[in-house]
Amino acid sequence: MKYRRLAFHHTLLQSLRVFILIIACLAVLIPLAYLLINSLKLPREFLTVPPTILPTEVTFEHYQQAFGNPKTSQFFTNSLIVSSVTTVVTIVFGTLAAYGLARMGLSSKWLSSVVFMFLFIRFYPRVTTVIPYFLIMRQFKLLDTVWAIIVGHLGITIPFVTWLMLIVFNELPKEVEEAAVVDGANPWQRFWHVVLPMTAPGVASAAILTAFLSWNEFLIAASVARRKAMVLSIAVASFVTDKGILWGQMSAMAVVMIVPMLLFALFVQRYLIRGITLGAVKG
Repeated sequence: MKYRRLAFHHTLLQSLRVFILIIACLAVLIPLAYLLINSLKLPREFLTVPPTILPTEVTFEHYQQAFGNPKTSQFFTNSLIVSSVTTVVTIVFGTLAAYGLARMGLSSKWLSSVVFMFLFIRFYPRVTTVIPYFLIMRQFKLLDTVWAIIVGHLGITIPFVTWLMLIVFNELPKEVEEAAVVDGANPWQRFWHVVLPMTAPGVASAAILTAFLSWNEFLIAASVARRKAMVLSIAVASFVTDKGILWGQMSAMAVVMIVPMLLFALFVQRYLIRGITLGAVKG
């Protein structure tokens, strides 16, 4: 009787987990599916009452307008440059900063204060920094350049990666580095040849999350980019005009923006999962 009760509770718990997982997947996939459907609708179908969910006629004119616009390739190139440079610089400086903090021998009190500072920088409202950052970029004559966007993104991503990698380095057994010290390795050799290969999944996950954040970021990019440095996130919002919202073209541009990151996520998902579970390995 007790065994049957335990089996019933186990089955119920598993069913509840599956149900929650299905609801979470639907909450993510339904908006994406509706976005794709909207990109295939005729312009007049956005004004019908009651609104139609499925298009009565499939059209690709919105994609033709998006890809036919020569500025679209410029927007894509700008997004690629911003995300790539931001990711590389963030990983280099964030990883080195985290390793230095992890091996400085700080007390738990000071280390907690540093971690809190990183989290505060990561989560405080970004809108409060838009005007000061705009004025700074104007002073340095960097407005409407990809460098203005990159510097703004680095202010978000470096604290986040430093905090993330600090956790990873603290979980790494110190005995491994002590063995390298006995073999005569200096701090740089220990980091490059011992620590970095062992924490490669964590570094990869930090790079993936940084690329996602930089690719999707809108507020900072919109505050300093006008024409030449516009990225895809700004291009999507540009279809909200004083004459109305161009739903079809906006949906098509949003799909164009989503597809590269979706393919990238599918390709690197195993590295992301390994990086997230890296903290389970202890000496």
